Amino acid sequence: MNIKSASPAARAVYIHVPFCLHHCGYCDFALVANRDHLIPQYLRALENELLAHRRIVGDVVDVDTIFVGGGTPTHLSPETLQSLFSLIQRHFRPTTNAEISVEANPDGLDDERLSVLKSNGVNRLSLGVQSFDNDVLKTLERTHTGAQAIQTVERCGKWFSNVSLDLIFGVPGQSAASWQQTLDAAASLPVKHISTYGLTFEKDTPFFRREQHGQLKRTPDELERTMYLDAISRLSACGMQHYEVSNFARPGFECRHNM
Repeated sequence: MNIKSASPAARAVYIHVPFCLHHCGYCDFALVANRDHLIPQYLRALENELLAHRRIVGDVVDVDTIFVGGGTPTHLSPETLQSLFSLIQRHFRPTTNAEISVEANPDGLDDERLSVLKSNGVNRLSLGVQSFDNDVLKTLERTHTGAQAIQTVERCGKWFSNVSLDLIFGVPGQSAASWQQTLDAAASLPVKHISTYGLTFEKDTPFFRREQHGQLKRTPDELERTMYLDAISRLSACGMQHYEVSNFARPGFECRHNM
């Protein structure tokens, strides 16, 4: 858990859910895969931390934004996901028009989980799509296909008016044309926000070790620069504003938590 300060004046809270179906080779976030037996222990630890914070501030804290990230929060079962939100709601009170965001992957995001999110006031869904190119997805070790990602985005658009996509460029073997096609596909979907990230080889990740052993080759700097500029030009052309280094949004849909 992270909040701006240990006082009633804190206006934003981040809750980290460190569980995934698969730990992708490029990811250096704090998470575990295939360790679902630890989820009850995690919920107890989170409750203890929230209780400790409560003893400091003395009351429920009003917040303007709540961001539940990971990991993959929607990897939790619908029942456990409900338990997580019940715990959050005992300690934090969203203000009027608060932004409540949840990160999700296309895998396993069924209507039952979406219903839990909706019923708990979630109004912004951030999907880790990364690409619509199956070859790029395979390199990134993602477990969904481009077609499955499109179907999921379209379905989520019926549940939430504010859907965001995460995309990655600079992937080994990725061409400029492949990246442009992913950008165009993303822009054609019912999304209000797109984040574009250049792939990094973080120390101690499998991708870093594979790169050190010559099994993966970094994208040349000039091609990666071209991809970044392509994101700016193509997403701006479809009406999205480039409001942060990696972030684009339709007017009024900038991520308030990140800002």
